[in-house]
Amino acid sequence: MITRKQIKFIKSLHQKKYRYLHRCFIVESSKNVLEIISSNYEVKFLLATKKWLKSNKILLNEGVYLANENDLKRVTCLKNPSEVLAVVKIPDTTNNFNFSGINVALDNINDPGNFGTILRTCDWFGIKNIYCSKNCVDLFNPKVVQSSMGSISRVNVFYTDLFNLINNLNKKVHTYAAVLDGKDLNNSKLSTNSLLIFGNESKGISDDILDIVNDKVTISKKGMADSLNVSVSVGIILNKFCS
Repeated sequence: MITRKQIKFIKSLHQKKYRYLHRCFIVESSKNVLEIISSNYEVKFLLATKKWLKSNKILLNEGVYLANENDLKRVTCLKNPSEVLAVVKIPDTTNNFNFSGINVALDNINDPGNFGTILRTCDWFGIKNIYCSKNCVDLFNPKVVQSSMGSISRVNVFYTDLFNLINNLNKKVHTYAAVLDGKDLNNSKLSTNSLLIFGNESKGISDDILDIVNDKVTISKKGMADSLNVSVSVGIILNKFCS
């Protein structure tokens, strides 16, 4: 059974500072947990109801604890707790950057739901690498993890100085900034090795980065809306580049 100490520990992982202190994060919902278990991530331990454990074959030999609905309510980050929660180790990362093919860069994305959806969208289109400015929302924020729907386990995310990264790119890698006043995406010449850059939900891409990109592109509009949600923009532009 789950202990008070474990409950306190899990609740601490709601906050970024404790996630990085303990090098652990939370995964909730059946789909997300099953995706993580089958990935290269290390599951430290699992809390689940008796019903969930009976319905799912778990590939963990230890660290599986029976929990009731009240236990899960005490530790969940969701409005309504799921039947299972996993505590997962944050992996050690190395900056093995690879810019072959299509890659995505995010400048100061703040909304965890947007970031999680971008992860899921990149996974859909086969994008393997996302490069984030250091002021982007934390990858292991519970809302990011939840909205990624398991894609967090299949897309590499790197936090770096985005300006320096772009400024020092090999000339064979073409950079495109998604903006409101760029070239029509449909009329833009697309490069095989590309870095697609998307900016903050309200402020867009920072000026210093805009000054050094190769091209600025925009999605042509027919209606009266003044902007698109950034995760929607990612999907539309990736559909163009990856088709």
